[in-house]
Amino acid sequence: MNQHAHLIDFHSHILPAVDHGSDGIEESLSQMRMIQDYGVDTIVATPHFYPELHRVEDHLAQVEQALNQLRASSLPFRSRLCVGAEVLYCDRIDRMEGLDRLCIRGTDILLLEMSMNQWGNDIFETVEALLGRYTVVLAHIDRYVRTQSEEIETLMDMGALAQINAESLFSFSARRKLAPFLEREGVVALGSDLHNTDEKAYQKFASADKKLGLLHAAIMERSTDLLRNAQSLLP
Repeated sequence: MNQHAHLIDFHSHILPAVDHGSDGIEESLSQMRMIQDYGVDTIVATPHFYPELHRVEDHLAQVEQALNQLRASSLPFRSRLCVGAEVLYCDRIDRMEGLDRLCIRGTDILLLEMSMNQWGNDIFETVEALLGRYTVVLAHIDRYVRTQSEEIETLMDMGALAQINAESLFSFSARRKLAPFLEREGVVALGSDLHNTDEKAYQKFASADKKLGLLHAAIMERSTDLLRNAQSLLP
């Protein structure tokens, strides 16, 4: 398996029974073994947070329970584990109490999942307000480039950063749509968006450098800079 000097998975669902990613501790440990086998230096756990369904306190309690399960395991953890959330956008989310507690711990980084529906003008006002308080990273912009590329460009021009799911790089049409964004310094992270133990899918994340060349190292350096002060939650 390929080994990399710096390999950061910025988006994953590996905490046991927190969302619809890992369904329990055994699956999480299998995920961690696979991640470490591929030489990942840092993995960011980003369980889903849906503002209209979840309470911050309840969500954080689930996360802590999941971390305690991982800490109690006998698996030797070589990869640094950081924890945040994948927060679904909703109108005026900038006013939500406790939003800061969903950032990647030790940082002001908020991973924001946008809607698959048509985006209204209010989105720009809301994201601008968020940018006044947080480092906003738009999750998996590859999902939106076919229909909302101009809106993504506008948000990035405003200062929002972007994360790309590495799997999309293996689709010619998706990579072509992403090409203008990949040249931007605002693309700061790659993610596996891992929900299970599909090794073939994870191999795409681990071999994304073959599709990106020198851009891969640049993106990993940006991720390294962003996560410089992030807390490691394991061991």
